Amino acid sequence: MFRNLSHANREMLAFAALAAVSFALHFIHLTQPAQVVFDEYHFGKFVNAYCCSHETIFDIHPPHSKLVMAWIVKLWGYDGGVGFKTIGESLTGAPIFAFRLWPALVGSLLPLVAFKLLRHWRVPLAWAFTGGFALALENGILIQTRIMALDGQLLLGSLLSVLMCEKMLAARRSSKKILFGLFMGLSLALTVSAKFTGLAVIAILGFQLAQNFMNSGMKWNWTRTSLAAALAALAGFLALYLAGWWLHFLWLTKPGPGSAFYAVTGNFLEDVFTLHKIMLKANNGITSAHPWTSIWWEWPIMQKPIYYWVDQGASIYFVGNPAVWWGAHMVCLALLGFRRTMQTNLLALGWFASFIPYAFVSRGLFLYHYLPPLMWVILLATILLSQTSKPNRIKPWHVMVLIVCGFLITSPVTFGFVGWKEIPVVLLNLR
Repeated sequence: MFRNLSHANREMLAFAALAAVSFALHFIHLTQPAQVVFDEYHFGKFVNAYCCSHETIFDIHPPHSKLVMAWIVKLWGYDGGVGFKTIGESLTGAPIFAFRLWPALVGSLLPLVAFKLLRHWRVPLAWAFTGGFALALENGILIQTRIMALDGQLLLGSLLSVLMCEKMLAARRSSKKILFGLFMGLSLALTVSAKFTGLAVIAILGFQLAQNFMNSGMKWNWTRTSLAAALAALAGFLALYLAGWWLHFLWLTKPGPGSAFYAVTGNFLEDVFTLHKIMLKANNGITSAHPWTSIWWEWPIMQKPIYYWVDQGASIYFVGNPAVWWGAHMVCLALLGFRRTMQTNLLALGWFASFIPYAFVSRGLFLYHYLPPLMWVILLATILLSQTSKPNRIKPWHVMVLIVCGFLITSPVTFGFVGWKEIPVVLLNLR
């Protein structure tokens, strides 16, 4: 049946199927558990401040994700009635769907952007679908984008930045080049405004621009269009990034817990600059211990997963899809040395730039910090498999079967199904 479809129709069908899978996994059962899960304990307080109490708060991350979540719950009619005092606190009667809507939305879009990026790189359709499918069914990413957390925006912005840069460099018409330059700046702002670790994307964008420079005969094409695209990128970044901080100071007008960290002078640039210095200092000064912290070099082997929530025979356990997490790393280790292209080099750089800096961080870290490097590894493994697969050898559907099996094994503790509390112990024994 599919052979009778045109190539464009097959691509649209693959995109639609991937969208259906991704949105279903993120939104089905989204309001469960009806309790505070893991870092919702922190981010819920920030949402309360922005939407309702307007008391000054302080966080080591930029405000943009929390501002969006606060705006959504405010539209839902939320009045700040949940205290977010402890993990497991009841959310009955609160707009749980609204709380988790933004993370679920950006998480749903992530596999679709990955699919578009792989297709832009001329990865065969079946393999591009497999790469997006792996991201959709990666349990660790799925958990983190079904609760109030910042990592989904970080991942989506990173991929969008790379895709928009590729589109900008490939565009022939001046208007499109400038437009994609603007989108690249907005995407970079989306990334950095989630977490400062998103700055690692700048290394990837720099690599893309350097490759374009070398491919053009080591000559910069300093035309009006190039300058306009660069200015559009800068304008897009500054507009979105500073807009979030403007709203931060506009909405937080009352004294609160953040008053102990900084005093607002009223100047929407001096205050931003001062607060950034305080945020970086506070981040480096975190010394409190936590039983679920892990060491950066343990993350590729998924050494120390995390309990996010436990209640009455059910649990949510941050653990990745073993077929995706371990499988992607094994493919990269086995094949990267034999197949080197601009795209594989770029993705390997993405892994390195977003992973190795954690070796120099002294504060306690968690397995979920590895999600950005993991995303690049998944895409890298997808390209390597697409380059090395031959007839009668490994095929996309072989990989997808393994992905589904890994997902099914892990899904009880991804969604917090009742009666599966002991699954984390089984998963630990598999390592």
